[in-house]
Amino acid sequence: MAAMDWDDLGDWITWGVLVFLFLATLLTALMFLAFLISHAITFFHFRRGRRSSNAGNKPPPPSIDELLESMAYKELPTAPDSCAICVAPYKSGDTCSVLPGCAHMFHKPCVASWLGKKNTCPLCRATVILPAAAAPRQQGNAADDMV
Repeated sequence: MAAMDWDDLGDWITWGVLVFLFLATLLTALMFLAFLISHAITFFHFRRGRRSSNAGNKPPPPSIDELLESMAYKELPTAPDSCAICVAPYKSGDTCSVLPGCAHMFHKPCVASWLGKKNTCPLCRATVILPAAAAPRQQGNAADDMV
């Protein structure tokens, strides 16, 4: 058996260090890839959950026009210049509605059409909760007639 000289030992150490660095780099790359994949799965799962959720897409009651308060547009320093839905400029006397909660203003027909599809503000995406219409009282309920 031949004795190993210092040059051979140096070559073995160099190769050992190179293999170690290669494996460490490969392991780091695999861990980073696993992190990216798990992050992507979480992101798409969250988006799909939001998209399929009924909370943001549940339309308000069918009598939207009755539930929205109407007001005539007046030019004020704080009033917007145009409707964000149809992008048409407001004219003095236009029928407008201000959404409850966020107080954004739109043409009444524009916002009624929008709220027929979604129950969120077109500008800030806040959920719009319209005041409930008074339901007619049911006749013939004996429990309600008791004192």
